[in-house]
Amino acid sequence: MKKKKAVLAAFLAAGMLTGCLGRSGGSTLNAESSRIYVTEEGTLQSATVETYADQDYYRADELKAYLEDAVSRYNESHGQGAVTLDSCTLEKGNARMVFHYGSGSDLIGFSGEYEDEVNQVDSISVTPLSDVLGQSESEGVTFVKASDGKRAEKKALSSKGECFAIVVETQQPVTIQTQGKLLFVSNNVVIKDHYTVQTAQGKNYIIFK
Repeated sequence: MKKKKAVLAAFLAAGMLTGCLGRSGGSTLNAESSRIYVTEEGTLQSATVETYADQDYYRADELKAYLEDAVSRYNESHGQGAVTLDSCTLEKGNARMVFHYGSGSDLIGFSGEYEDEVNQVDSISVTPLSDVLGQSESEGVTFVKASDGKRAEKKALSSKGECFAIVVETQQPVTIQTQGKLLFVSNNVVIKDHYTVQTAQGKNYIIFK
């Protein structure tokens, strides 16, 4: 068991890709880099892909069985549905694992327990923008428009109060992809494309449709 966990940790720690399936009209799986994915319903997924040299070192069915057991043991302590293994494949030198989480705390807990270092954050929540506008104002957060990087006015933010706000605190840069199109981000966030950002160390705000 220790050997299997060590192998899993090696895959996760060096992961190069994460993502999720999006609905028609939104973003879909992006294989360019590791990421946490937030759907239009506000749910969270993550995935990790690692390249390995020895394709016989770990069989796909063995890895899948181990991950299913890991998920089952985690859920025994945190409730059924806390974590779900969506897929696990070993193919052409790539190990790919995709998970679905019942909450942000489950993403944090499971990724920490099984050493998914590329997707580890200190906190993550997905709420309506209206719920965090007052908080962001008290913190002196400056928002910029995702469309052009220019400063966003308070009126523009308030008009999008029903849109989702992702609030993330992290010690390292993390890539986050949203299913809906990005609207605003705090000015410490780096915009990669219409659906993808890279967070900065500390607290980050990401607003999407």
